Amino acid sequence: MGQAQRSGSTHRNSARDNISIIYGDEGRTRDRAERNARSGAKSRAGNDSRNKAGNGSRNRASGRTGNSSREGARRHTNRELQGLELWEFSKETENPRLMRLAEREPDRPERKRSNSGRRSYEAARQAQTRPRSANAVKRSRAKRRNVFLCRCFTMLVIAVCLVLIFQTVGAVYQMMQDKNMGNGGGKDGKGKGIVEVMSEKLGEDKIEPPAMIEDFLEVNEYSRPGTSLNKVKNIFVHYTANPGTTAKQNRSYFANLAETHERSASAHFIIGYDGELIQCIPMEEQAYAVATRNEDSISIECCYQDENGEFTQETYDTLVHTLAWLTQKYHLSADDILRHYDCGGKLCPVYYVEHEDAWEQLLADVKNYEPESEQ
Repeated sequence: MGQAQRSGSTHRNSARDNISIIYGDEGRTRDRAERNARSGAKSRAGNDSRNKAGNGSRNRASGRTGNSSREGARRHTNRELQGLELWEFSKETENPRLMRLAEREPDRPERKRSNSGRRSYEAARQAQTRPRSANAVKRSRAKRRNVFLCRCFTMLVIAVCLVLIFQTVGAVYQMMQDKNMGNGGGKDGKGKGIVEVMSEKLGEDKIEPPAMIEDFLEVNEYSRPGTSLNKVKNIFVHYTANPGTTAKQNRSYFANLAETHERSASAHFIIGYDGELIQCIPMEEQAYAVATRNEDSISIECCYQDENGEFTQETYDTLVHTLAWLTQKYHLSADDILRHYDCGGKLCPVYYVEHEDAWEQLLADVKNYEPESEQ
């Protein structure tokens, strides 16, 4: 019984001595374990020799067994040290270094796994860097070339679409500006919407200009100043105030003002009592017709025969056609057609000032004018 207690105490002391590996004394711990194993082997060998002195072969076998047992004892001791519950022992000894080692101990397998994962990644990377076959290289290049061409084509399509959108928006904006410049936003101050303006733009060539004779005046300060006409808000209707005179005669009168210096007067168009139409001033320039509105209007002089100033049917028809064409060209309406009387109070054209109903009928005919009526 006492021998068993001593042997148990010896084993605990041996285990406590062996734990010194934790403190970095691994060499001394292994030496103690080997000495303990050798002492045990010698005691067992002495007992065997005393019991059976004549069995030499058995002693040699026992020596080999002792060597094997020493190796087994060493491995067993290392396994016991590795499997020792370090955390509980560190709590009993209150050694902080031991506690840190116990905390790091479970991380060793993870470190091994991470190292193995790194090795597998390096192996895969090496496999990728291996030279490929010529066909594989050609396929890869062809694929990259196709992707590049597809991207270039897509960018080209996007660029074309952007250009078209920009041009469309610019055209609509320009039409809106022309409309606002042409009628000042309408008589009631309100402009037309984009849909209406687009509709007018699509059908702007519906009314053809009437047959006319271009006989421009020479530039002079009395009848053709040459000043640019940047916008058109209204169209004014005049009468010549000379009954029985022709369109050609009135054109000559405007031309002679450059010599006589009598006054400043002119008009863009002159309509004869036979229906002929002469253009004296380009529509891009101002005429001397309405003193306060020359910078934003176009004027038409009409010849007549009766003293009351009523136009002949031929003059009336050409006037309606010309007014319909001009209102379409400048995106105006019949309400934008004015008499000289409406700006300054001059009795011009006298018949359509004294007969308001005739003037309203003229505006209605312009509004309802249709190209099919042309013969």
